[in-house]
Amino acid sequence: MTFEIRAATRADADGITDVQVASWRAGYAHVFPKSVLYADDFDSTRRTFWTRWRFAPGHRIAVAVTPEPDGDRVVGFASYGPERERARGFTGRGEVWAFYLVAEMWGNGLADELMEHTETRLRAEGFQTAILWVLKDNPRARAFYERHGWAVTGIGAEFDEYCEVSVPEVEYRKELS
Repeated sequence: MTFEIRAATRADADGITDVQVASWRAGYAHVFPKSVLYADDFDSTRRTFWTRWRFAPGHRIAVAVTPEPDGDRVVGFASYGPERERARGFTGRGEVWAFYLVAEMWGNGLADELMEHTETRLRAEGFQTAILWVLKDNPRARAFYERHGWAVTGIGAEFDEYCEVSVPEVEYRKELS
């Protein structure tokens, strides 16, 4: 399959939303109840977020696209930039804020290329270290990050964004230099 990784544009907002919604439903079905993943506002709240998303300083999104007869189809994306606060203040580290691919792209090498692109961009922006957060009960993603040299830091939190359910998440860190 042919794909390209490029910087996202506002025109990619619907595609990014489609990837996030589909990825959640495929990858988190064992974590979140259907009442969360198929709630009436599950798609619409994300679609509103991505269509209103502002290209803030330091916030980057890379999309993985496949060519289609009527335009590129977004099949994955990575959102990254300076580490979010999380009550620690600015740390000088980078962060991978979101990393998603549609299930049909899992295992074909695209995730590897998207992660390499993301790490390269973070290094180019001067970050020597980066972190990311992943649901504790996400063995597929955790194995992927570990294969790419990311290591668990021992810091945990509760993820309760987007829904009424709170689930444990863990922090990973990688030296980029």
